[in-house]
Amino acid sequence: MTINLRTGQGWSDLKRVLDDRPSDVLALCRLDLDVPTGSKSRTIVTDDPRGQGHDNFALWFKADGLSWKNYTTGECGRSLELIAYCNGWYHLDRRGAMEAARFACDRLRLSRIDQKQLEQDRDRAAAQRAQAEKDAEADQARKRAAAFNLFRNALPILGTAAETYWREARTIDLRAAPFVGPRGGSLVPNCLRFVPRHKYVHRDRRGAKIGESFHPCQIACCVDGNMRIVAVHQTYLAPDGRGKAVIPPAPDGTKQAARKVFPESLGCVIPLWRGDGHLSISEANDAGLLQTFGFSEGTEDGLTGVLAHPDWRWWAMISLSNMTAVAQRLPACCDAVLIHRQSDWEKPGAVAQFDRGLAAFRATGRPVADFAAFGGKDINDTLRGEGL
Repeated sequence: MTINLRTGQGWSDLKRVLDDRPSDVLALCRLDLDVPTGSKSRTIVTDDPRGQGHDNFALWFKADGLSWKNYTTGECGRSLELIAYCNGWYHLDRRGAMEAARFACDRLRLSRIDQKQLEQDRDRAAAQRAQAEKDAEADQARKRAAAFNLFRNALPILGTAAETYWREARTIDLRAAPFVGPRGGSLVPNCLRFVPRHKYVHRDRRGAKIGESFHPCQIACCVDGNMRIVAVHQTYLAPDGRGKAVIPPAPDGTKQAARKVFPESLGCVIPLWRGDGHLSISEANDAGLLQTFGFSEGTEDGLTGVLAHPDWRWWAMISLSNMTAVAQRLPACCDAVLIHRQSDWEKPGAVAQFDRGLAAFRATGRPVADFAAFGGKDINDTLRGEGL
């Protein structure tokens, strides 16, 4: 019995086989990565396999198979599309599906399969898919609960190394206006908290854990479209708070970034500042308030924006790759949008990615404009006098 690629059932059978065999898929793509076992999920961010960028290629391993995305170009897919992408067929008709399918059938010896076995595999796959969905929901709920508890148990930021980081490394005094109320009360963003000793997991290029260390860490909550805390943004700091933690690269040269997000944060934002009236989103909507929203990529340029326009509501989008998703969740109280564009002009991929996100914001029908720093990479660089 041959998998018949002229029928929808044949394509379904092939995709099921590939979902069941992520290690074989990676081998067909010449990718050496640490594949999780069982129902465990994992996200690995690595270099583009075709050499089109560094740390811009994400793969998600879940119980129902793998998916991937190049955050620079927006190209994405599942196992079959990954095979096409890595072997140079993605630009062809249907994202190279036929070429990738024939290649997989040949290399994995799927040209002849016993009919009875194929039918049994279909039944087994249906049961596995249902269980995988349950496992994925439970895993997501567990991770979100862990993120919420991490934020809830963290310390207020004032008087910590995180406050020092803002003052000494970012030239932002959280004890001065606009972070002080009219009666001397603190208006420091409550989305920012602090953990004195927080674990950092070191991983190599394959995504395998190679060690761990502990550092002071600022914890910022990431909220979904219903303003629920579902993830945390972690900024690891030097012991004295005067800069980010310097974490040595892995033996294979993989950089260990001082920032991490846990778990997935697609469509989430860090709600840095409420703007005029200091109302929550629900309160602003109920009151019929219309606000200008300021958007930044990170917290540093976001709080710098607060200094310039405390009357605006400011949200950090977490990453440039999240920009299009954030555009889909603007609340009713959002009347106009100003977005800070970092000076990545030497990176055509980043420029194109920002432009795609900008188009998504404009598609909401609101007035939208972007603005760049006139010194340094972002407006916090300008505030600190860099690039002037």
